[in-house]
Amino acid sequence: MVTIGLEELKTGIGRACLDLVGDISAAEARILACDCKIIPVTLNAQGAPLDVGRTQRLATPAQRLALAIRDGGCAFPGCDAPPQRCTAHHIVFWAHHGETQIDNLVLLCGRHHRLIHSSDWEVRIATDGYPEFIPPAFIDPARTPRRNTLHTSRT
Repeated sequence: MVTIGLEELKTGIGRACLDLVGDISAAEARILACDCKIIPVTLNAQGAPLDVGRTQRLATPAQRLALAIRDGGCAFPGCDAPPQRCTAHHIVFWAHHGETQIDNLVLLCGRHHRLIHSSDWEVRIATDGYPEFIPPAFIDPARTPRRNTLHTSRT
């Protein structure tokens, strides 16, 4: 169980508490929240539960298959990781009320999953239904969207 404040979960700044481990960074808690089955519980100031959140956070086997077909593996530009080495990443983070639906999911290997959580790279689903990545301005001042063409012939 991870205990973290809502603001810390949203921003990734601050601390959280992981049961049986102790303090971890809020950024680490966000990565755990993305990779683990979680059910958020909202507490009042005295610690009493106010609300129990959504439970379907992980992609279903059918959704994973659809992502493997669409993305072909890690969707990050230039990555050749196959679908078996990837996890389904929520484009609009689960903690920000992102839904577990194909148009809000993208396959990412561990390295690129951490990069998306810890940098200014952005990911979105383009109008043609395929993922594209927008680099930070210091990499590309024009922030031209990029795609992974290693798995498919899409550009």
